[in-house]
Amino acid sequence: MRRNTRLLFKALLKRCQVDCVLDIGSMDGSDSLKLREILPRAVVVAFEANPFNYGRMAANPNLRAGRIEVFPYAMTDKCGTASFHVADVDYDSPEANRGTSSLLADQGLKVKQTVEVQTWRIDEFILSRYPNARRIGLWIDAEGAEFGVLEGMAGVRDRVVAAHVETARIPLRLGQRVYAEVETLMNSLGFVPAGTNMAGETIWGDVVFVSRTFRARLGLRYHWCRWLAGLSRWCGVGSVDLFLQARCRPLHRILRRFYAKR
Repeated sequence: MRRNTRLLFKALLKRCQVDCVLDIGSMDGSDSLKLREILPRAVVVAFEANPFNYGRMAANPNLRAGRIEVFPYAMTDKCGTASFHVADVDYDSPEANRGTSSLLADQGLKVKQTVEVQTWRIDEFILSRYPNARRIGLWIDAEGAEFGVLEGMAGVRDRVVAAHVETARIPLRLGQRVYAEVETLMNSLGFVPAGTNMAGETIWGDVVFVSRTFRARLGLRYHWCRWLAGLSRWCGVGSVDLFLQARCRPLHRILRRFYAKR
């Protein structure tokens, strides 16, 4: 059964009272702001290695007001530097700029420039900057580089509650590790799939992984989160949200506040 992975991830984080969330491959910080709504006291950190997107995020007053910390780093399996391929798109167009830049090359994508960026492992970043974080959520949209990102959390895996990961069943970029490999890695780190929005024939999509330890602590609340995410997908809540955001913003704001509390 396909599920609303966004809702599932956020429901798990809220019920586990997560105190730190990393938005990896943020693009514009919009997901960070949504995570802030449901976790008003948590540390929320956004990473965006694309210099064009990072510059806009660093200057965004909404991110500052939302206490979103923004860093121009690429997260992967080692600290140092790496080549980052910046897509040649219209960065003034929300439709064109959909977060297509990556550490991994794409033969079908025109590259504007390749830049050297600083890289971090999740565990080293957390232990050096937020050592007191005990319940961590990971939102990962790394455009094919998700396997390396997840490898880099090994040192703090016991603190991670759940990870929302964009992945693919076949390689879409040069060197991309596929979903089957991602799942094997996550199992070895103590995580299991909680839900996906991918149908049987879907090539790519999102998967939520949950820690076995935190799943056991949640008990019946874990199954409630999964049921709610399945119902949301079946009812098309995501489409309704987009419609209200475009056509009826006052009602959308009211429902968003209610959603964040629940």
